[in-house]
Amino acid sequence: MVYVFEGPRNSGKTFLSKIISSSFGIPRFQFDFSGSFKMLNLDSKSREAHSFAMGKELMLMQLTKDLNKSIPRFIHDRGILSVLTWGILENRISKSQALSQLDYVINANLLDHTQVIYILGKNPQKRVMKKDDWDFAEMSTKESDIYDLLLSKFPKNNLSIFHNSFDTESIENIKNLFSENLI
Repeated sequence: MVYVFEGPRNSGKTFLSKIISSSFGIPRFQFDFSGSFKMLNLDSKSREAHSFAMGKELMLMQLTKDLNKSIPRFIHDRGILSVLTWGILENRISKSQALSQLDYVINANLLDHTQVIYILGKNPQKRVMKKDDWDFAEMSTKESDIYDLLLSKFPKNNLSIFHNSFDTESIENIKNLFSENLI
C-alpha cells in the first residue's frame, strides 16, 4: 500500500507525512521535482515537464498495482493530484486534459493499493518559504480550486480528507486515522 499525502502548498502535508513515517516506521519518499527540472533543463511551463512528471507517477502507480505484495507500504509526498494540478496551474495542460488523464488512471485501476490523504489547512504562521520555483502559488487560491475539481472526480474509497489545524490535536488525529483505518 502506498499512502500519498496531497494538498495545497503550506497545508502541512510534508510535516504530517514525516510524523506518520516516524510514528509507524513507514518509509517516506519525496521526489525532487524542482531539482530534477533544473538538472534536466526542463521549463516548468512546458508540455515536456508535464510528461516527465506524469511518467514518474504512472510508473509508480503501475509498480504499486502490479507488485503490491512485493512492495512494502510507503508514504509518498505529493502524487498524481499534484501533477495534474500543477499541470493546469503552469498551463502545461488544460482542465479537460487533466480530467481525461485522471479518468485514465482511475479506469486503468492504477489506484489499486493506493490511499490518498488529502490535507486541508492553512498554516497560521504562513510565510513564503522560498522552497522552490513554485512559491508564487502560496499567494493564490487557484491551486485549491483545481484540487477541488480533481477531488470531485476522485474515487472516494481511495481518499481520506484530513483537516489540519496545525496543533497537537491534529497530530494525534492523523495518528489515529492511520492506526484505526489505514494500517
